[in-house]
Amino acid sequence: MKKLFLCTLLASFVASVAAADSIEIVSSGATTITGSGSGITTPVSINGWNITTVAGVNNSPGLSPYGLDLTVVASCASGNCLTTPLDVFFSDTGFTASVPAGDFQTTYSGTLTGSGTTRAITWADSTNTLFGGGLPTGIGADHLGTVGPFSAPGGFGTASGGPAETGTYSLTIEEIFTAGTSGTSSFSTDANVIATPEPSSLLLLSSGLIGLGFMKRKVFQS
Repeated sequence: MKKLFLCTLLASFVASVAAADSIEIVSSGATTITGSGSGITTPVSINGWNITTVAGVNNSPGLSPYGLDLTVVASCASGNCLTTPLDVFFSDTGFTASVPAGDFQTTYSGTLTGSGTTRAITWADSTNTLFGGGLPTGIGADHLGTVGPFSAPGGFGTASGGPAETGTYSLTIEEIFTAGTSGTSSFSTDANVIATPEPSSLLLLSSGLIGLGFMKRKVFQS
C-alpha cells in the first residue's frame, strides 16, 4: 500500500511538472492559439499562415541535453501573412541549474523554401513565470541570445550570452517568421537553448574518455 501511494504521488508530481510548459502562436498581436509543450493540434491556420507542426520539449528543472527545444513547420498560404509575421513561443518554469554569466547558448536551424526570413530569440526570467518578461521578444527579461535572421534556402547559427542564473527561473524560446511571397514561403525550423559546459566539466569528461581508452587498450593487450 505504501509503495502504491508513493508511485501515485510521484505520478502526480510528474504530471504537474509536465503541465507547466506552454506554447503560444501569435500573429498580428490579436490572434493567439495556445497549447501544451507536447504540441498544438495541427494543422492550424492563423492570419494566412498554415502551421503543420509545432511541438516543444523541455527538461526542467535541468538543462541537459537542452533546457527547451521548439520545432515548427509553417507556410504562408494567403496574402494576409505577408503583412502579419508569425510568432511561436514555447516556455517552461522550474529550471534550477545554476549557469554563469554568458554561458547560455541558443541554437537555431531551418530549411526555407521561397522567400522570407526567420530568427530565434531566447530569454530567462527570474520570477519563474511562463513567458516571463513580456511579449514579444522578452522585453524586460534576461536576454540569452538571438540567432538570425536568416533567409532562403536556410541557415544555422548559435549565440551565447545572458546574465548568471542561480535561483529558480523560467526559459522561453520565440521563433519569428516573416513571409516574402504568398503561397511559396515555407519554413521548417528547430531552436533550443542549453547551458554550455564549463571548462572544468570538459576537462573531467576528457580525462574520463582518456582513462577508458587506456583501460580498453590494457584489456586487448592482456
